[in-house]
Amino acid sequence: MEELANFRGDDDPALVAAALACRACLSGEVDWSLLIEDFDAEAICRCRACGYVRTVSLTSEQALRLSLQPV
Repeated sequence: MEELANFRGDDDPALVAAALACRACLSGEVDWSLLIEDFDAEAICRCRACGYVRTVSLTSEQALRLSLQPV
């Protein structure tokens, strides 16, 4: 199952952080790395609290947001 990010490029940083929070334990202690290819972008999120790892698909606007202003 593919997860889609649910924030806008101009959202407050707190909303962006909440969108990337852990789905398993709800922790906001998440490290992420950005993967950008020709037509796709993803954030690989790893929870520091429980170790849960997931891939979140991003729009180009979301990827730009994360690349310019990390959460």
